[in-house]
Amino acid sequence: MSAGPEDNDADKSNDGGVRPELDLSFLDRQPARATDIPNLGDHLERSEESEPLRGGDAKTLTVGRDISLTGDISECDFLIVEGRIEAKLENARGFDVKRGGRFYGSARVETATISGRFDGDLNVTQTLRITASGKVTGKITYGRLEIENGGEVDGDVSIHS
Repeated sequence: MSAGPEDNDADKSNDGGVRPELDLSFLDRQPARATDIPNLGDHLERSEESEPLRGGDAKTLTVGRDISLTGDISECDFLIVEGRIEAKLENARGFDVKRGGRFYGSARVETATISGRFDGDLNVTQTLRITASGKVTGKITYGRLEIENGGEVDGDVSIHS
């Protein structure tokens, strides 16, 4: 003789064998974005003011992989380096040397993230971030410094006065 579902006590509840309907409505909701989660990333102390201007009004220059550029760069809000640059960069809001990118020369910027290589004079008035793959050599001045494990700094390093 085989036991049916009505014979199994584990399947029965106190209300006569009927299981309650499960609430799976949470599956229909969108997951929380990192910006919606309180205190996530607070240790980075980043603000919109310290983030580079990107958008329709930003003057962004991207030097792509396998591209070399030499000269003075002015009137640039944000510079992204994926290739190789030998230049003088003045008064940019943001500067990003990507992994594999190389910058030789001098730069005066508000914020910088170095994931590739920078060699020269780097003056960052706000936050300088060196990622695990980044290497900065030369004369470095910064307002705030973040170095990931593996990032390298070699040269004359000082805090902005």
